[in-house]
Amino acid sequence: MINAYWQVVKTSAHEDAANAKRLIAGVSVSVIRIGLIAAIYGVAYRKLNHASLPYANAIWGIGIYFGLILNLGLRNVFKIVNHEVSTGMVEVGLIKPLDWRLTKVCQLIGKNGLEFLVGLVAIPCALYMFVGLPDTSHISIVVVLSFILLTILAIVAAASLFLTIGLSAFWLNDAKSVYRLTDKVVLIFGGGFVPIALLPGVVQSIIRYSPFGVYAAPTQLFNPAMVANLPATLISAVVWSVLLLVFCQFIWARVEKRIEVNGG
Repeated sequence: MINAYWQVVKTSAHEDAANAKRLIAGVSVSVIRIGLIAAIYGVAYRKLNHASLPYANAIWGIGIYFGLILNLGLRNVFKIVNHEVSTGMVEVGLIKPLDWRLTKVCQLIGKNGLEFLVGLVAIPCALYMFVGLPDTSHISIVVVLSFILLTILAIVAAASLFLTIGLSAFWLNDAKSVYRLTDKVVLIFGGGFVPIALLPGVVQSIIRYSPFGVYAAPTQLFNPAMVANLPATLISAVVWSVLLLVFCQFIWARVEKRIEVNGG
């Protein structure tokens, strides 16, 4: 069964590999965005007398968000699900032996996989040119392993959340308004615009123990203060990832019953 999903990923990746223009454009946009963010924060840091996070570390943290979360594009699973629910194509997918939701996630990962991998090389190179190397004196093998786990949890949480929002189209007919609101909130509190370490301490604590903390956690790799909060961050990320996964499964069970009763 795992091999079947892997084949879905590979098939989508082969289709995307032929679109070189899309690949170049996608990576270029990410690099340009990071360059603009680095310039804006450069001005802000020059006016600050003291910041809780070094300038280079702040930009590298935002770069992680772009490279690991945005470039993989899991939030776009909503668009696929919302479209197929609205058009009734979801019923065709349910005939197949593979889980329809997981198939859509695999297709999206395959479609964005090459751009994601190229970005993992291009974005660090761009960050080095823009701001230099960050302070890594706090990074240890434990921090690196925790970062990998947190990244996996962020992927699971993102897929579960945006799948659930897409499935809400069964009741709303079009869930774009819910998606737009959620997406903007995630960008703000997930470390996409402002590094979490630069926010007030109370706000940092709230985010750490909220669903948004799952997204923000990987961006904390270059935040020296994260080491002290690492155990709490890991526990919170695991709990919220499981809850979002369970909630997605709950909504999916309701959807299946709705399809059986109403015929779509």
